Amino acid sequence: MTMLKGSCLCRKVQIEVPDDFEYMGNCHCSECRKFTGADYSSVGGLSSDKFRFTAGEEFVAVYRKSEDTELAFCQCCGSSLFSRKLKTHKHNIRLGILDSPPTHAPSFHIFVASKAPWNDIADGLPQFAQGPVKQK
Repeated sequence: MTMLKGSCLCRKVQIEVPDDFEYMGNCHCSECRKFTGADYSSVGGLSSDKFRFTAGEEFVAVYRKSEDTELAFCQCCGSSLFSRKLKTHKHNIRLGILDSPPTHAPSFHIFVASKAPWNDIADGLPQFAQGPVKQK
């Protein structure tokens, strides 16, 4: 299995995950827009036991967004790193932190009912008003 490396902007936080995402998609909810500072957030989800820090875990700050979700970011440079789903034991890795490209690409859009009004989604991928899409 190919391992993908990722890092924050200042490179103090470094991670490693297998190139074995269970799903990859684009979330357009207002919370992801605020967390990333972008029109939407591209994520790859995998089991939390497949996620590993290789450096800088001590620089990670966590914000408890809800009973089920924690958001992680680098406290030095502010890079959005991942969300952790506590009930399903999944990590949603922000694909922008990957230093090498994954084998696959995002295959759907969720929460398009609340997307940024200037964002015209024209890539032909399936779009869902809410989310997330039920995955295996």
